[in-house]
Amino acid sequence: MSQATTIPTSRKRKPKRSAKALIIAALCSLTALAVILTNDPSLLSWGKAWPGLIRPLLRMLCFLGIGLIVGIAVEGMGWAPLLATLVRPVMRFGNLKDESGAAFTTAFFSGTAANTMLMTFWKKNKISLQEMKLSYLINTGLPVFLLHLPTTFFIIVPMTRTAGIIYLSLNGLAALIRTIGLLIWTRITFAPHKTDNEITDQPANRKTSAAKILSAFRRRFTRICTVTAPVYFLIYALNQAGMFEYLRTSAAGWVTSAYLPVEAVSVVVFAVAAEFTTGIAAAGALLDGGSLTTTQLVLALVLGTIVATPIRALRHQLPSQTGVFTFKIGFPMLLMSQLLRISSLICVTILYLWIAS
Repeated sequence: MSQATTIPTSRKRKPKRSAKALIIAALCSLTALAVILTNDPSLLSWGKAWPGLIRPLLRMLCFLGIGLIVGIAVEGMGWAPLLATLVRPVMRFGNLKDESGAAFTTAFFSGTAANTMLMTFWKKNKISLQEMKLSYLINTGLPVFLLHLPTTFFIIVPMTRTAGIIYLSLNGLAALIRTIGLLIWTRITFAPHKTDNEITDQPANRKTSAAKILSAFRRRFTRICTVTAPVYFLIYALNQAGMFEYLRTSAAGWVTSAYLPVEAVSVVVFAVAAEFTTGIAAAGALLDGGSLTTTQLVLALVLGTIVATPIRALRHQLPSQTGVFTFKIGFPMLLMSQLLRISSLICVTILYLWIAS
């Protein structure tokens, strides 16, 4: 009875969702086109559009497609309980379902696949909207930090040494605090539920899931492309128009003048806000030259991260977020995740400065 009632509902909502997606896509595309034509029409030429817009967009859609097919396959093949067993004690503490646990495990390897799984589980009424949002926020904590740690560690530590280790430790502690805090919140918010430890009907699911997975992938990926491509086009246009550069310089200038000597660390904050590796190289040079102490460098890197975080989120995460989720759901979740990240990083940094002083 429950399956019979949910299918008609989803069919009735599909035209409305498709219409909203098309409206958003049209508005983003027209706005982007107007911005480019006003500032620099040559950006639409193949020589500039291919390296700056088309190639990175295709790369993003490729990774989104891989994450989407993995997420749908995990749900369709009934592998969610298997993945959930790895973190079941943690999820049980937070009164979260196995589906959230499966997405949490997947987030250590692919954030896109984890997001796709959460959205799929919600659409199939296996988790509530509130659990999907909170699970997403949990996944952006420790899993995301550990996912990127191997890359960031070997860039930061060789150049900044002790300051880099402290900086990464502060980020890791902030991510851990966010994850634990959200799990405590879900434990308070959600009622305990029984965990299904039995994995049944797998052979039947495997016989029929391949066609369903491909069908669901085509349907979902078409919608993702419909939304992601125009949003990415708009972000590209605004970036070429200088909006993000203006936000970076304005925010970085305010931060440095308010908290640190501009002559010592403005280069670090500007560089970190603009490009990660360049900022770390500048930080190492200032440290070697004696312009900054270890504590000042740690603070500079943290402030650079705070400046860069919301801008990078808008440039790099907004298109994929609005594609996997809807704009109405994805954009507020993105803002909340960035707010939690900045707030937790500020708190642990204040604690570090208090201890260091």
